[in-house]
Amino acid sequence: MLLQQDLSSSELTLFAEILWKLGSKKGENDLRENIIADIAALLHADFAASYVWDAKHALSKHPIMWKIDQKAIQEYEQIWQYDDPITSELRKRQKPTFVNEVMAYSHLKKTSYYNEFLQPYGLYHGLNIYFMRDGIDLGDFRIWRASDSAMFTDREKRILNILEPYISNALPIEISTRYDLTPREHEIVLLVSKGLSDKDVANLLNIGFTTIRTHLKNAMKKIGCNNRTEMALHVQHSRNPQF
Repeated sequence: MLLQQDLSSSELTLFAEILWKLGSKKGENDLRENIIADIAALLHADFAASYVWDAKHALSKHPIMWKIDQKAIQEYEQIWQYDDPITSELRKRQKPTFVNEVMAYSHLKKTSYYNEFLQPYGLYHGLNIYFMRDGIDLGDFRIWRASDSAMFTDREKRILNILEPYISNALPIEISTRYDLTPREHEIVLLVSKGLSDKDVANLLNIGFTTIRTHLKNAMKKIGCNNRTEMALHVQHSRNPQF
């Protein structure tokens, strides 16, 4: 349990601001981006990143970073996530976990992942947490401190444990992930669910009307909807679940 003495007055203010954002921006697609800096600051981190796990393809997608070089994100997506010895193990924990709980630093330092990726970008002390709802990955936070910073402690775990249910409740479920929509199907579903006609979507995306209808028909079949109203309700529920 988070105790009041865990947080200074300024940290309590930041903690309250995070809770306010989770409530006021619930279900918004940019929620991770809106809170990652606050989470990192609350945990006195030097770096932070966030991804959404694509279970079907076993890949980390939709990256957001804080104080991490854009080049590092590109390298991780293109190279290192295929040779990452720690993230899959951290994800299995489904709770705030230190990197050295799944792999001793003495062993990690012998890997290419550490020597060619983590170390060059200053990522040393790591703390990860993964968010899920209805068995679906909503996103994660991968929090890091530099080698000359203090290690994370159980204090940071307690903070994340308190925030976890609020974050899991607020993050949207990507409808494309839930129903395995293609990027184009996902784009069309979102536009149609906002009330745009097929003709409007075709003009906006500069693609044929027949193509729009084909993508929409395929998407509705995957989602299990009979009409546009049902589809819009599915999209709304994914973003704003009721508990």
